[in-house]
Amino acid sequence: MVKKLLVLLLSSMLMLSACGDGGNNTDSQNAAPENAAPKSEIQTPPAPDKDMEVNVLTQGLEPKKMLEKFHKDHPNITVNWETIGGGKISEVIKTRLAAGGEGVDLITPLRPDYVQLSKTGQLVDLSDLPYLDNYNPSVINSSKVDGKLYALSQSLNYYVTWYNKTIFDEHSLTEPQNWEEFLAVAETLKSKGIAPIVLGSKDQGENNHLSGLVYAGLLSEDPTWVQKVGKGEAKWTDPGSIEALEKFKLLIDKGYILEGALGIGRDQAYQTFYQGKAAMISQQVGVIEFLAQNTPTFEVGAFAPPGNAVGQELRIPFSAGNTMALYNGSKNKEAAMIFLEYISNKENAQLTSTETLLTSSVNGVEYDFHPIAQVLMPLLTMPTSDLMHAVVTNKSKPALATALQKIISKDGSSIQELAEEIQAVTDKELQK
Repeated sequence: MVKKLLVLLLSSMLMLSACGDGGNNTDSQNAAPENAAPKSEIQTPPAPDKDMEVNVLTQGLEPKKMLEKFHKDHPNITVNWETIGGGKISEVIKTRLAAGGEGVDLITPLRPDYVQLSKTGQLVDLSDLPYLDNYNPSVINSSKVDGKLYALSQSLNYYVTWYNKTIFDEHSLTEPQNWEEFLAVAETLKSKGIAPIVLGSKDQGENNHLSGLVYAGLLSEDPTWVQKVGKGEAKWTDPGSIEALEKFKLLIDKGYILEGALGIGRDQAYQTFYQGKAAMISQQVGVIEFLAQNTPTFEVGAFAPPGNAVGQELRIPFSAGNTMALYNGSKNKEAAMIFLEYISNKENAQLTSTETLLTSSVNGVEYDFHPIAQVLMPLLTMPTSDLMHAVVTNKSKPALATALQKIISKDGSSIQELAEEIQAVTDKELQK
């Protein structure tokens, strides 16, 4: 039974990591086009007295127990749940809509598609739904486009620094709350012959995950700074960004990142951590998948990446994930609206979270699907900032990762030169 649980956990958390890249930290400045479709009626209708259906097109796992409960409560509504795996959800949604949108009702678009569909009037405006208070406020705020809400996020994705609590306790270390405390912890660990933090730098995405730590100070002052970079309102060469890259260099120069980072990838980094060979790994909530599959012999803890200066607010890098949006061309809006309200209910969201092993965005849901997930609960009420890899522009993402790899390799490039290289890629992307 345990093995089955761990396999389910692995599958679902991999899905959550995919959603992390599609988090909907959205652009709220650019005006919607004049030809955008008018706002649709969103009041939840009474229970239907006729047979209806709602088609769900998503990358999320099917919550069978919740759907069974829904059918008992609404026997006249059939939910057709279609899970699209392999990172193909964006392609499938675009293909279905281009073909006329027949049979398309509720969809879970990735962030770039979500913004585009919202701005072109293809999604129903959900801003006035009466049950939005059921959700984590950060989910609602980060999912708005031009001040309006077009999707309900069903899960949360955020960066945390996972740590070996057993090692911390043995050396009387506590969770650091700022950059100075983090450096002090790292120095103590290094002096004891323990690698402070492991990074699978061979996989470019892992570098961007760790960037959430060093950019935490900048994002504490300006939580949406990364979004501003994507609109040309801020630059990678800004003083705060230069300081963040210098922080990353300091981690390398001090030897706080396990040696050989460029030669190992994500899986090896996780193995190193849960084998007790490094005290920390800075990643997404999705690290649960590996911790569960290879249950450590030590106690696991988690804290928000403490790259903030003393006196700065500690924020957790966050994005909404696994969003549920209603296609404006849907022929089943009545049934879809009933379903949206249903999945926004705490009891039903709890059932989904427990079965699919997702960190729910509905208030009050307990992460009871695995003991390690419980350590995430205290982080849910923290103030948030941009999740780096979820909102950085497509071309800038690998450019940032490459710059961090160059810092690790000590290739001789200055921090200013590296920042200019990233910015050049961003400028070129914004011109298209």
